[in-house]
Order: sequence, then C-alpha cells, then structure tokens
Amino acid sequence: MKQHQIPQLGPLEFALVRMLWRHGPATAKEVQALYNRRRGRDLAYTTVMTLLTRLAEKGVLRVDRKRQPFEFTPLITKEQLVRQRVEDFVELFFNGQAVDLAVRLVEETDLSQESIVRLEEVLRRHRKDSETAESPETSEGESA
Repeated sequence: MKQHQIPQLGPLEFALVRMLWRHGPATAKEVQALYNRRRGRDLAYTTVMTLLTRLAEKGVLRVDRKRQPFEFTPLITKEQLVRQRVEDFVELFFNGQAVDLAVRLVEETDLSQESIVRLEEVLRRHRKDSETAESPETSEGESA
C-alpha cells in the first residue's frame, strides 16, 4: 500500500533533512551553522533558507511561523523515505519483485557469519508468519 508520495530530494535538500533528523527542529541559521561545520564548506544563509522553504513547499518540512526566527521540523522520517525509495527502486529495476533484489544482494555480497544468521532469522520469522496467515484457511478446508 503506497502512502503519501515523498518528492525527490536533491543532494543539498537531502543533506539538510538529514541534519534535521539528527538534531531536531532548527532555524535556518542553525541549519546553516550545522551544515558549514559538518561539511567544511560555507553555504550562504539565503541558500539554506531557499532550500528549507522549498522542502516545506514539497511537504517534507513543517515551518513554525509563530516564532521568530522560523523553525523547521521534518514531516517525514528516515524510515518512511528509505521504505519509499526501496519500493521505487524495486519497482524500477526488479519489476516489483523485492525477492529478486534480496537474492542479488546476497549473491553479490561477502556476508559475515553474523549476517547469515541474521538473514536466516528473518527468513524463519517470515516463514512462520506466512504459515500462520495461511493456516486458518487450510484448517477450514480440511474440516469441511
């Protein structure tokens, strides 16, 4: 089930959203200082304000205009963005078949024993959930 479509983000927009995820609500001046300190590059205040305003217009950030200076807060979580981008990627490159992506990743990655155990646990859990979901129908069919 597709939820609200999160718009594409440019590299700078994404960097600013990530900063807000890590540091919480912030003003444009605070975001500028965080960015410049972290990236070692001076981004102008007007550029930051333009990007934050654009992100608010896209529905990615909320702007608290009641306070001065305005404060920006993410309206999306990292998990929501990752989920949507993975769904988009799977649809585009694997015709919606997530298992094909998973198999490809496993086949092309050197996995540690810890990673293999983790994958096996996830598969075991999915198998159990799948069997649980199917069992009521099977039981009714057998008893009739």
